[in-house]
Amino acid sequence: MSTALFRDGHYREAVQKAAERFNARVADLSERHDLTGGSLINNAFSETHPLLVFSETRVTLLERDWHNGYRFLALGLHLGIRNIYTHDLDIEVSRTEAVEWLAFISGMHRRLDRTTQTREREPATDEPV
Repeated sequence: MSTALFRDGHYREAVQKAAERFNARVADLSERHDLTGGSLINNAFSETHPLLVFSETRVTLLERDWHNGYRFLALGLHLGIRNIYTHDLDIEVSRTEAVEWLAFISGMHRRLDRTTQTREREPATDEPV
């Protein structure tokens, strides 16, 4: 869908749809269709109880940094691209800017392809931690 929108010159919409697709894939892979937006991203890639991990063990500082870096990029994709392009319809996006954002989102999709699913869940709020 993004390709056709881009080809037809609908650059903002192409970026918006690509970002929405990223969120949908996060929901599918984390099996958290009950969450949306930042809550979905924060839950799926939680620092302490992630459902999807970018670095399988997260034992070393480098592995934790790797996971957290992509976690924050995913949250930035949602907040800084998907939300803005969905809710501010007056934003004009040039062809060049659209190519740059679509390349970033494509890279994030590729990284998402390599995540590992875990069964770590946040403890319920009424349970002792």
